[in-house]
Amino acid sequence: MTDVMNEIAAFDGRMAKVVGPVRSGKTEALVRRAAACVAAGTAPEDILLAVSTAEAAQRARLRAVRALEAAGVAEPQATAARLAIATAQNACLAVLATPEAQAATGRTARVLAPFEYNFFLEDMKTLGQPVRRLRSVLNRFQQQWSALAPEADWVVPGDEEQALNLAHQLLDASGALLEAEVAFVCGQYLQSEAGAQARQRFAVVLADDFQNLSVAQQTCLCLLARDQIIVAGNPNETLAVATRFPAPEGFTTFDTLRRDVTVFTLEEAFGNPNITAFCDALCAAEGMDDAVTADERTGAIRDIATVKWNTPDEEFNGLTRYLFAQAQDDADAVRDTTCLVAPNKQWAQAFAQMLERRGFSVSCLGFERLGGDPRSFDRARAMMAYTALNLVACPEDVAAWRAWVGFGNYLTMSDGWRALLDWCEEHSATPLEALAEASRALAAGEDEPFARGAKLAERYNEGRQLIEQNAGRKGHSLLKAVGAEGLREYAALTQQLVGDEDAAALFALVRAGQFDPTHSDSARAVHISSYEQMCGCSYEAVYAVGCVDGLMPARDAFEVVSTDEDRARVMGAGRRAFMSAAGKGASTLMFSTFSKADLELAERTKMQVQRVRMEDSRRMATLRRTCFIEEAGACAPITLGGQAVLADLGID
Repeated sequence: MTDVMNEIAAFDGRMAKVVGPVRSGKTEALVRRAAACVAAGTAPEDILLAVSTAEAAQRARLRAVRALEAAGVAEPQATAARLAIATAQNACLAVLATPEAQAATGRTARVLAPFEYNFFLEDMKTLGQPVRRLRSVLNRFQQQWSALAPEADWVVPGDEEQALNLAHQLLDASGALLEAEVAFVCGQYLQSEAGAQARQRFAVVLADDFQNLSVAQQTCLCLLARDQIIVAGNPNETLAVATRFPAPEGFTTFDTLRRDVTVFTLEEAFGNPNITAFCDALCAAEGMDDAVTADERTGAIRDIATVKWNTPDEEFNGLTRYLFAQAQDDADAVRDTTCLVAPNKQWAQAFAQMLERRGFSVSCLGFERLGGDPRSFDRARAMMAYTALNLVACPEDVAAWRAWVGFGNYLTMSDGWRALLDWCEEHSATPLEALAEASRALAAGEDEPFARGAKLAERYNEGRQLIEQNAGRKGHSLLKAVGAEGLREYAALTQQLVGDEDAAALFALVRAGQFDPTHSDSARAVHISSYEQMCGCSYEAVYAVGCVDGLMPARDAFEVVSTDEDRARVMGAGRRAFMSAAGKGASTLMFSTFSKADLELAERTKMQVQRVRMEDSRRMATLRRTCFIEEAGACAPITLGGQAVLADLGID
């Protein structure tokens, strides 16, 4: 432990800021501070360690066990379980879940899932505003909420005000929040007189990767601290993972906008010096702060290289053969300390399938969010299974009913739902009462109480029948009944079930997979992660796959139809993600790339095509490896041919 680490662990002031380069121990410093607080007598429940992702929270808790043991705390594992380690979003939701907060705000802590947001968007289209304009307006709303800006200060009379009013009507009726609203509503509550008792909920608040949080999230964490708050981060590692609108300026100005803030600077980087040097070299690129780099590097020099294959198929096959050979030589060489970073879901699934064929256990993270088309029953199976399980678990959940009645309709029944809400307003009724009335009228052969009432009633009756038939089912039987059995999206869940989970417990697992996904807890499972989900993690070996322009960074960074500002924004976000993920490798770092791909595949996955040529009657796209490798200059790794790498291991 360095002297600075010791100082942070022993810090007893009101506010502090910890800044340091990649792999300098920022997270470890916060974990050790938490352990020191417990050792000094602070109740574990009175300490909040806020992180960016659920996976980061899971790993921080494992670190806490070791830190508590080192601090001499009895029963370190049980004590670590009592620490409040959570994402900033979940810390805000915990505040909003209290009866006092719900009474004061009139909102519940129920957040719309990403696919449910699409139904909300369809309902917003009933305003008749141009779709592009409407999306822009909604993006502005979410940006302002993330900045904790009072609505009265920024809403523009006219179309924008109309849109905001409808958004409130839809959300109030469904009893739900948008993801960007959570910290906004929580912040308003904590700043109000009604929220006085909720303020300063924790004696100590330790906020990791503070630069990843929105202004609203940052403010909420500050308001929750009673005796001490310590924030840690690095603006160069800013990722849009905790929110779509991170505020790195909130971290950089933390000490200048407040009095008596102690600043701790970690200057030493740990791990493979070649890896940390590569990460620091990227900081010299435009838009990065090269002041936050390592003055010292400690660790053994190990492997770092770029491996070039001819095609994606060669990459999938060759790299997994390489890992298989390593595992044959050393059974512990390839396990949960190994992570493949994938640029998209397709690459993640391809590598997962190849690894499983070679006998590996695999855990994927960052690609769980349900997709499909709600307008088609066949293409909405995963979403419908989620909604069906939601209804069985929570029959009065209006947001779930809204999604349920919209499946299979070209306009997702947005016109009918708008008519239903108008009827509710006229009759001072709830949406569930309106659906029940439509069902009664249909059964009695009466006229519809509102437009499209008969169609809504049919779907409502189907939903009620589903609930009645499956209320007593559990585990695998319930998953099968709601249509989740055999779907790839639920494969990992199926494997972890005990079998006696009731609807509420099962839905909690499914919902956690959408909002708070984590890797499998199997020590034998190789990890495959998105770039964003690398935040807060550390591995012995990191393999970044699909390292070609268009996949990393995204093709939008090169589009000539975009503005310079848009291209720079996409390029900067990609560079930070790339650098941050590379820095998670303690010993080994490999960038895997390829030089060409079938043109159809290249276009479908949005690779940046350099030129097209014919090979064996096939159109092949010539590609370029990610531009970020060249940006590292002299610190860029050597390039090796894939076949040569395999040959060195004795693989033909």
